[in-house]
Amino acid sequence: MRSTTVFQWVFAGAVTLSLGVPFMVAGCLQTGMTRKGRVFRTLSKIYSRILFGAFRVRVVPRGLERIDPRQAYVFMANHASIADPLAVATAIPHPLHFVFKREFARIPVFGWALLSLGQIMVDREDREQAKAALAGAASGLTGNSSVIIFPEGWVSRDGTLQPLKKGGFHLALRMGLPIVPLRIEGAREVCPPGGSGHFHPGVVSVEAFPPIPVRGGTEADIPALMESVTRFLTIPRGKPAGLPL
Repeated sequence: MRSTTVFQWVFAGAVTLSLGVPFMVAGCLQTGMTRKGRVFRTLSKIYSRILFGAFRVRVVPRGLERIDPRQAYVFMANHASIADPLAVATAIPHPLHFVFKREFARIPVFGWALLSLGQIMVDREDREQAKAALAGAASGLTGNSSVIIFPEGWVSRDGTLQPLKKGGFHLALRMGLPIVPLRIEGAREVCPPGGSGHFHPGVVSVEAFPPIPVRGGTEADIPALMESVTRFLTIPRGKPAGLPL
């Protein structure tokens, strides 16, 4: 392992410890997912900017004029790197509640902070727990508090969009919230999957596409919603995003 990689991991650990503990305590003192999520927004932006600043990674938001900062959404992003959540936290102004795998909750301080600050843990091997966690999110969020989910379910090893899972679409229908596709580009080059986790200097863009309304929809509409999100996430750059799907 390269010495710079070791430095990056040590630095990330130090930042996680120094920020995670006080914010974890702050989260425990808050009641309700919405209040916890607002604390998490502050933590995630500080955390992401410190790490990206140290690793010389720049985030370029695109399409933010397409979304209303006062409106809650279910954001759905492609996932090709561990840098993706950091880029989303940097680019999106809303208080975000990340849907994350149970395995992350076991990471000292990092996972504990996620749990104490209203993020949504799901167990991929326990469908009932996953449904209950998403149902809790649907009933516990107010204002512009939004959910962010990576609907592929795992990091794409080759960078191509994998088939989307239905859980996030069920959640959007239950909450009656528009779905906003987020296309992340450049994260795979900054931190390639399957490697040591080394971050390279570079630029990551996060593009928000027009919200897809779901209010009044039913489970029968999920295949069409999945197709719409897939087409937005794979649309060639430069093609008008407002084209009907």
